[in-house]
Amino acid sequence: MLISRRGFASAALGAAVAAQLPARALAQDARYAAALAAIRAYAEANLRHFGLPGLTLALSAPDGFNTVMNLGFANADARTPIISETLFQIGSISKLIAAAVVHQLAGEGRLKLTDRISELLPEVRLPNGNSVQVQHLLDHVAGLPADAPVFADGGLWTAYQPGEHWNYSNTGYDILGLLIERVSGAPLAKVERDRIFEPLGMRRTRGAIVASDRTLYAQGYEVADHEAFVPGARLAPAPWLDVSFAGGNVASTGEDMILLMRSIADAAQGRGGLGLPPETAKAFASHAVASDGPDMRYGNGLMHVANAGRSYLHHTGGMLSFSSAFHIDKSSGAAAFASTSLGGYAEFRPKLLSRFAADALTSAAAGAPLPPPPSLFVPSAHTPAYVGRYKGPAGEFEVSRGTPLTIVSNGKSATLHPIGGDLFRTLHPDFRTFTLLFQRRTGTVVGAAWGPALYLRAGATVQVPQSDAQLAKLAGRFGSDNPWFGPVRVVERGGRLWIGTEQPMTRIGDNLWRVGQDSWSPERASFHDFIDGRPQTLILSGQKYLRQDIEAAA
Repeated sequence: MLISRRGFASAALGAAVAAQLPARALAQDARYAAALAAIRAYAEANLRHFGLPGLTLALSAPDGFNTVMNLGFANADARTPIISETLFQIGSISKLIAAAVVHQLAGEGRLKLTDRISELLPEVRLPNGNSVQVQHLLDHVAGLPADAPVFADGGLWTAYQPGEHWNYSNTGYDILGLLIERVSGAPLAKVERDRIFEPLGMRRTRGAIVASDRTLYAQGYEVADHEAFVPGARLAPAPWLDVSFAGGNVASTGEDMILLMRSIADAAQGRGGLGLPPETAKAFASHAVASDGPDMRYGNGLMHVANAGRSYLHHTGGMLSFSSAFHIDKSSGAAAFASTSLGGYAEFRPKLLSRFAADALTSAAAGAPLPPPPSLFVPSAHTPAYVGRYKGPAGEFEVSRGTPLTIVSNGKSATLHPIGGDLFRTLHPDFRTFTLLFQRRTGTVVGAAWGPALYLRAGATVQVPQSDAQLAKLAGRFGSDNPWFGPVRVVERGGRLWIGTEQPMTRIGDNLWRVGQDSWSPERASFHDFIDGRPQTLILSGQKYLRQDIEAAA
């Protein structure tokens, strides 16, 4: 065989580079050895603390070093290992992929980000005269409810003018998925495959979650009693559900998610990414509006957050059987994606793990000391303030001093798990159904609310508000056949209706209620099909729930 000089030189150079690769990989491993050990130890601590069935953790360092750690099992009952081909549903992280496709289409002149949705998709019934634009949906500022069906009976509604407030809306991204299909003339899964996955080399990633691929997935799990998640709660296999809507349609592997995170980091650092040219990609990854808290801004399917002087691109995702999170350090480009087979309705997301992993990689790349891992037990400020005895018509309980606090009732005790502010959850059988909300007057804890019940702290002299017998007739447990929506418990407490313990219902019309603390909340409720004065149907933000009187009346 004849070999030209040029061909020989090229082959020799390739052999030389190949000979160097193992040494380079070993050097990189040595550079990141301490960080990888710390990340793995923290991942294992997450697995134990939260009782996670399995976990995949994809890591990408600034210099291109990357690896995937798999812990636990793809199927905890069969003890099947997680392998490189195992699929995890990434949930709402899918939104940034849909957002990137929308920006690609805008760059091609096939739509404008300022186009009104009602003109692009007149089939989606929005209020007459509305000014909802494409970018409003991308940023969750359109005024739409969180989870109303796109084709709700009577059409959709908005609670405020676009841009006035921020309200996370899966409905908005479902509309964007329909828009992508309308403009592209193809199913969303195919569009995302052709425009994002294949160009990035994400060969195992799916743009639709379908039962024909089910054997490729890790088995998902949910809280067995369908109540709020508390570490130590018993888990059971979660149901399967096909998903094709843009708010949560993507499933991927750890290796493929590294490619996506690298592309997002490239976009943020001005190198082009997500199928967008450099300037457009950087604008895409930089755009953000104020959200519902001072610690986050949001834009184009990306959360912009900060911690300890570092800024990240971030998002989480929750599905019926998976929970995910990623962090990308904006400055270094270090990235981490974590996904676990615990259902998103457990309200757990592995975001502490992904943030710590990105921080550890950033520190290792800079030759700096590794940061300490965050505590997995959420601290509660002023813990002694809750200690004491509480009594009400429904019974009594005691909160005992300690870290963590303990609730004692009817001869049984259990840990109180703080979930933010004055809210706690517990596995205590007497207090499992609802969260426990301690209530204050002038900063002092004077009582506690638990679903329909009010308890006064010993020594408190506050007046207990009276119940409303007419409102109490509306209360009850309502269930839905839709697996996305668990049981809804409407209670009357203190002369007011609530969903659970902490979500107030405010009457704003004839059989029309606003749900939520904010005066601008888009969530709506109404009651229908009365028998003996009690509604048999609850319509909550367009979703139908039927009365299920399986518990004692409040």
